[in-house]
Amino acid sequence: MKGTLWRRVPWVSLSCLSLCLLPHVVPGMTTPSVKTDSARASSPPPTTSQTAATSTTLSTATHSRASLLPHGAGAGDLELVRRAVDFTSPLFRPAAGFPLGSSLRDALYFTDNGQIIFPESDYQIFSYPNPLPTGFTGWDPVALVAPFWDDADFSTGQGTIFYQEYETLYGEHSLPVLQAESLIRKITNNGGFKARWTLKVTWVNAHAYPAQWTLGSNTYQAILSTDGSRSYALFLYQSGGMQWDVAQRSGNLVLMGFSSGDGYFENSPLMSQPVWEKYRPDRFLNSSSGLRGLQFYRLHREERPNYRLKCLQWLKSQPRWPSWGWNQASCPCSWQQGRWDLRFQPVSIGLWGLSSRQLCSFTSWRGGVCCSYGPWGEFREGWHVQRPWQFAQELEPQSWCCLWNDKPYLCALYQQRRPRVGCATYRPTRPAWMFGDPHITTLDGVNYTFNGLGDFLLVRAQDRNSSFLLQGRTAQTGSAQATNFIAFAAQYRSSSLGPVTVQWLLEPHDGIHVLLDNQTVTFETGHEDGGGQGTFNATGVLLSRNGSVVSASFDGWAAVSVIALSNILHASASLPPEYQNRTEGLLGVWNNNPEDDFRMPNGSTIPPGSSEEMLFHYGMTWQINGTGLLGKRNDQLPSNFTPVFYSQLQKNSSWAEDLISNCHGDSSCIYDTLALRNASIGFHTRAISKTYKQVNATLNQYPPSINGGRVVEAYKGQTTLIQYTSNAEDATFTLGDNCTDFKLFENGTLLWTPKSLEPFTLEILARSAKIGLASALQPRTVVCHCSAESQCLYNHTSRAGNSSLEVAGCKCDGRTFGRYCERSKDACEEPCFPSVRCIPGKGCEACPPHLTGDGRHCAAPGSSFLCRNQSCPVNYCYNQGHCYISQTLGCQPTCTCPPAFTDSLCFLAGNNFSPTVHLEPPLRVIQLLLSEEENASMAEVNASVAYILGTLDMRAFLRNSQVNRINSPAPASGSPIQHWMVISEFQYRPWGPVINFLNNQLLAAVVEAFLHQVPRRSEESRNHVVFQPISREDVWDVTALNVSTLKAYFKCSGYKGYDLVYSPQSGFTCVSPCSRGYCDHGGQCQHLPSGPRCSCVSFSIYTAWGERCEHLSMKLDAFFGIFFGSLGGLLLLGVGMFVVLRFWDCSRTRFSYFLHSAEASP
Repeated sequence: MKGTLWRRVPWVSLSCLSLCLLPHVVPGMTTPSVKTDSARASSPPPTTSQTAATSTTLSTATHSRASLLPHGAGAGDLELVRRAVDFTSPLFRPAAGFPLGSSLRDALYFTDNGQIIFPESDYQIFSYPNPLPTGFTGWDPVALVAPFWDDADFSTGQGTIFYQEYETLYGEHSLPVLQAESLIRKITNNGGFKARWTLKVTWVNAHAYPAQWTLGSNTYQAILSTDGSRSYALFLYQSGGMQWDVAQRSGNLVLMGFSSGDGYFENSPLMSQPVWEKYRPDRFLNSSSGLRGLQFYRLHREERPNYRLKCLQWLKSQPRWPSWGWNQASCPCSWQQGRWDLRFQPVSIGLWGLSSRQLCSFTSWRGGVCCSYGPWGEFREGWHVQRPWQFAQELEPQSWCCLWNDKPYLCALYQQRRPRVGCATYRPTRPAWMFGDPHITTLDGVNYTFNGLGDFLLVRAQDRNSSFLLQGRTAQTGSAQATNFIAFAAQYRSSSLGPVTVQWLLEPHDGIHVLLDNQTVTFETGHEDGGGQGTFNATGVLLSRNGSVVSASFDGWAAVSVIALSNILHASASLPPEYQNRTEGLLGVWNNNPEDDFRMPNGSTIPPGSSEEMLFHYGMTWQINGTGLLGKRNDQLPSNFTPVFYSQLQKNSSWAEDLISNCHGDSSCIYDTLALRNASIGFHTRAISKTYKQVNATLNQYPPSINGGRVVEAYKGQTTLIQYTSNAEDATFTLGDNCTDFKLFENGTLLWTPKSLEPFTLEILARSAKIGLASALQPRTVVCHCSAESQCLYNHTSRAGNSSLEVAGCKCDGRTFGRYCERSKDACEEPCFPSVRCIPGKGCEACPPHLTGDGRHCAAPGSSFLCRNQSCPVNYCYNQGHCYISQTLGCQPTCTCPPAFTDSLCFLAGNNFSPTVHLEPPLRVIQLLLSEEENASMAEVNASVAYILGTLDMRAFLRNSQVNRINSPAPASGSPIQHWMVISEFQYRPWGPVINFLNNQLLAAVVEAFLHQVPRRSEESRNHVVFQPISREDVWDVTALNVSTLKAYFKCSGYKGYDLVYSPQSGFTCVSPCSRGYCDHGGQCQHLPSGPRCSCVSFSIYTAWGERCEHLSMKLDAFFGIFFGSLGGLLLLGVGMFVVLRFWDCSRTRFSYFLHSAEASP
């Protein structure tokens, strides 16, 4: 037996009997009502002003407070205030745009109601006085940043707004910008952030609506800053300057945070706090910075390069007009023409895509030019470059300004610095040839044979910027009375280059030894360009080898190509048009007059029809006496060498008729065959001669021209006709790509009927079957989708994707707004006051009962001066409770408590409340297989699926992360069915049946949604694509989290001891043990800061005790009363029994008789 030992008594059996009548209790261990600390915890806190444990916001711990950046007229700010209930600022247009969510926004404005709004168009300007009742959700109709979104009122002459815009695109310095940068770097731990655009807006002494009835004002500041790729918002609240009284707010409560309008959003942490804390953001402690009165938001969803900014910075670094010879360069008009112009070399840039090819040419004094060609060899476009062989770096600004951003005006500015290169002024080089046993074609096209022996001047040319010299060395061809070239040397000089000398020396087996400035050249075959050539690049010259052909392009100006065949060097020289009328040597006088080509050094000339002997004499006058570019010869030349002439060979050619039959009358082939008695050499001579003639023809052959409009403008749904013509009679016109809205006839008639804004690039091809060449034209295509054609601004455009399509801007009238002026202004565009209905065409109905206003602005009428001299005691309310003076309670202080608290002073908890998101949980992801027959675009499918999933009963859809067209064989019916694979993402949230819906009902709901599609039309992309019905096999899970996993992402913020409880209908709920029978035996549960506490109570003869009142003890007075009562009863019972027994014994003695006595009497 537990408890105090009992003394033995004589009546052991009686003691045992009495104890058997009692329950098992612990005498002497009773626990009275909780005292000391327990009593202190269970009793209500005092109502006087004394320090108590409060939340972080009211903690007595000292933290630095964030100060507003300098503002006002003294800080250079502009003031904007209108004495009206609502007003907005002018539009701000960051030159490089402002990253918000996944978009780059063009314009923004602020309102008197504590918002900075990013409108879809310049005409969609509203003030939106009433905050969203649900907070930001990602499906918000307006993209905005809200430092303190609530209905403000500046109409009474109180308060003002200051603002200043800082553009620091090029590294300018400003103190407020430096301060903002410092805060952003500290919070993000990113020291590389450099602001390129910043907006500072300061709301000073802003009063709540209606200003004449409300007390207190707010002073706060918003800083928006971006480096072009990243953007941030700083909300700064003046310490003690946020004084609006929540007790006077009748509508939706204040909203802070942001929404990008494309699914990216964040609500202020204060949105999950009690309402009075929402209105005191100056007390909020930012854990990242350790500052009070500061909120910080990252506004960009992901970091992306800003090509507008890159372009603008590049434009700033360039002179307005190019200082180099930009106007002297041009491109070959076809790939075929350019390949034979040795000034141009094929390169692989990759800038224009897989279907394009590029040729580039450089000069040291004029810069360079690169030209792009299409699959038919058609010229597309050309661009200037300044530094050779740095194509990607040089052309990258073109991509920034013209390809990778949607602002055509930037491309126009780029072209001002780098004017486009065309082919209209292209003039091909003039070729000359030296081949076989030397046969020479002069620059004016005169053919002759010269079999001189020695070193000869082939050509000397000079203009004001450069000079070019080409020499050749001949040797006797075997034992024949003929010669051939065994070496060439060329030297080039320019105003910016010293002499560059290249030598080609014949080696055995048709090899060529190349020397550059007397140094052997080794070609880099590992760095091959698109033509498969080994190259060697040096200052002033580009050498390339392709088999036995070695070419040299001197400063992109003059070029020489040498080939070795049959142990003979054959060469061609190409000179630019600038050398015309400035040449001399064996290649003649280039002046387009063949009559004076055979001009000798002394100035005398022999006619082209002169005898071979005279031509031989002419050629020998250009022999180099002394040491030339090829140095001294190693062999001894005969002094009286005379070659055999063609006329001599013809007289004795009867023996070689079979040999020369393959020459087909080619005189150079016949000469070489007869002179060398070698048909193979003659065949090579003929082949080279034929090639040179084809080269000459190609160089001087131009593709058909395209004449017509370079800009095509059209209005949606209307057909525009443009006629294109060509200078070639046999030219036929086709479209380079299949553009569904265009139709081009072979005669050049173009019809355009715009039906959509799907990006495309219009390319018109004109091809000549006769010469096999094509030309291309890519006109600017500008479409207007405004509601009325009169609203079109064709000179204010934006590019649709990476294409030639530009979308005209719209100038809306006073009755319309939207990107295309497609929406009519209506009084219901701005939401009315909560619970007030809006009648289209009329506006908001009357304010709710007991409120006054216009239906959009409503407030409780009354006098705010009744309790103006009353104030709440310090720390009157506990645990973030908000104290206000209640007019209805006689100006007494009253607490409004968070939902967890049960008493009037916010000290005792116990109610249930919703948890907060501790870590953002992973997304719920599903995959859909869809089919449609409307030839929809990817954007239209995305918008349509997003709309359907956004209308599910449970609004948890976030976005489609992937939308891909699936290639599949055409159906037998031939109908244009398109198949799509869509990855859709949904957000888990702890409250309500969201989790149960996403995990258990989502797939079935999606199937049903696609069975009952209710389409509508969107401003952006068509979202009324009708999909074929789907089955359960067409939708399946990608990612789903069970309840136990999700539990780790939510927490119960507040008092200790709350349990996170899940139910399918309510989701996760923070439940106090007090509401779940925490205390036993009728104990009273109170939820204190340290957790639930039980106050045990007495009942009947027992007293409960223990942490949860789980034990019972009998009261001492009740125990002894029952014990002694039982004992007294037993004693009385014993006495009674004793008396009865004694009486019984006495009675039996008095009346008893012996039987034998009767028998014994007489």
